[in-house]
Amino acid sequence: MIHYVNNYKTKEEYKAYLYSLDLNGKVYQIKTTNKRAKRSLSQNSLMWLWLACIEQETGQSKDELHSFFKSTILGQESRICFGVVYNDTVTTTDLDTLLFKQYLDKIQIFASSELGIILPNPEDKAFEHFKDYYSKFL
Repeated sequence: MIHYVNNYKTKEEYKAYLYSLDLNGKVYQIKTTNKRAKRSLSQNSLMWLWLACIEQETGQSKDELHSFFKSTILGQESRICFGVVYNDTVTTTDLDTLLFKQYLDKIQIFASSELGIILPNPEDKAFEHFKDYYSKFL
């Protein structure tokens, strides 16, 4: 269960939830993290530009590549619908900026090591040329 604590009221609600936990022989794992902003539009644009490049170089469609990378890098999570548990591929939409950067890094490494395709970062000298060329395939 995820709790978002960002003010006194939600902090008190979370404390009440913790006090309500049944501890009779049960062990709970609680993880607290700072919530980061969701992936940025520029990160998302970079991903689709890279997928356009890989599409042109391999013949795999951008949508197939997107599904492949989500499945192989992000994996799946269990969900419940109508009381039935099923597995669903994790979406990139909910990734924060750090996790999305790590996701992009893994795509970049895969492209280089497995496909021999160099995907430049926006700060690289060759990026503008790369962007100009592959943008027409978006």
